Amino acid sequence: MLKLQVERQENHTARLSVELDAERFDSAMQKAARKLSNRLNIPGFRKGKAPYRVVVKYVGEEAIKEEAVDLLAEDVYKEALPDAGLEPYGSVAFDEVKYDPAPTFVYVVPLQPEVDLGAYREVRIPYVVPEVEDDAVDRTMRQYQEQQAVIEDSTNPVALGNRVTMDIHSFFVEEHKHEEGEEGEAHEHEHDHEHGEHFIHENDFQTVLNEDYDIPPGFNAALVGMNVGDSKEFELAFPETEKDEELRGRKVKFEVTVKKVEHFTMPPMTDELAARITEKEEKPLTLLELRMRTRQNLTEANERRYKSQYANDALQQMIQGAAVKYPEDVVRDEIEQALQRFDQQLQQQNQMTLRDYVKLARIDGNMLYQQFRPSAVRRVEQTLVLRELLLAEQVDVTEERLNEEIEKLVMTYDESMRDQFRQLFASPEMRTSLLDDLLTNAVMDRVVVIAKGEAPELPTPAPAAPEESDVQGE
Repeated sequence: MLKLQVERQENHTARLSVELDAERFDSAMQKAARKLSNRLNIPGFRKGKAPYRVVVKYVGEEAIKEEAVDLLAEDVYKEALPDAGLEPYGSVAFDEVKYDPAPTFVYVVPLQPEVDLGAYREVRIPYVVPEVEDDAVDRTMRQYQEQQAVIEDSTNPVALGNRVTMDIHSFFVEEHKHEEGEEGEAHEHEHDHEHGEHFIHENDFQTVLNEDYDIPPGFNAALVGMNVGDSKEFELAFPETEKDEELRGRKVKFEVTVKKVEHFTMPPMTDELAARITEKEEKPLTLLELRMRTRQNLTEANERRYKSQYANDALQQMIQGAAVKYPEDVVRDEIEQALQRFDQQLQQQNQMTLRDYVKLARIDGNMLYQQFRPSAVRRVEQTLVLRELLLAEQVDVTEERLNEEIEKLVMTYDESMRDQFRQLFASPEMRTSLLDDLLTNAVMDRVVVIAKGEAPELPTPAPAAPEESDVQGE
């Protein structure tokens, strides 16, 4: 009979101590000695024939104990788990063995994650979709003009209004202050520069030098006067009014080489231009109609972006209000998946492997783990909260809805390929993947209506049916 002791730890693991019957451990010692005897050449005995006391004298009692522990550890854990009241996550770790006062095996058991959503249904955020400004419509209309522009090579220096092709490398410059209180000096953040955390890093980068693309302000002006083949380094700072909060006030160092300069002559904004832009449609549009449709498209895109950001903001508030517990093993698994994706990305984009990256970056495995850990923790907590929300809100996707989505995807392909894609989407793996996406979208939609204060009341669970023994006892 096994004697168990369970101690739950703060890191969402449990120490499971299992005390064995002395006779069972002695039997394992005998078996371990025979096993060692089969592997050893003990003078005067054939393999496997040396008696226990001889094996002990030859290898020492500690070696036999270690072998006995190896023989018992997995079976003992499997026997103990049903009575331990634990729900393990992943693999258990054998921690130690104690021999006094009785043989006792100690395991560290990572536990299944637990989520208490708390008062998640009380989260409220105003839902106010910003209107599409005239400037946004104007920019899109100018993009239509650019697509119809007359482009000619230029041998003159760069001027505003030109289209310029360049190699551009840029990275953030951090501000550091000396300990003695001297004025702050700007230094290149070497880690960012060397290891890919750039602002823009692209060869043959192409842009038209007009107000729509001057990011950060002053970039276009810095190129004016350069000739093909010229290189230039300069620094610019984002204003404190920048829409992207992560960029506000940050300074960027640019290294630019001009490769081509082109005159860029745009046609006038007329009905004729609108008709040319929409000539492949059933009915070409007038300039006014094109502008109205452009505003409508921007409004719909704006609403989608706002809803997506709103859902993420509401979800983050729910995560902050939830109590989420999980062992480090969950984070480690997420990091392993992230590293696999990073390795694939490196091979596709840079023709290098993760191992090559680690060597070039001069970082060890622990440093890499710590770099990936913060984002892995965020993904783990978000996934766990979403999963719990799915259950709490009783969100479901029917088989009919899944089939509708598959057919919708199939219809986006050429008619000659549709049967082939239907077979592809019929595979259990593809159906499961699509179902996961639909469930995620459905629960995020529910997050939105909760935060808007429009969530439907949840149905009351039906009372459990009385057990037969209870009925008979009345």
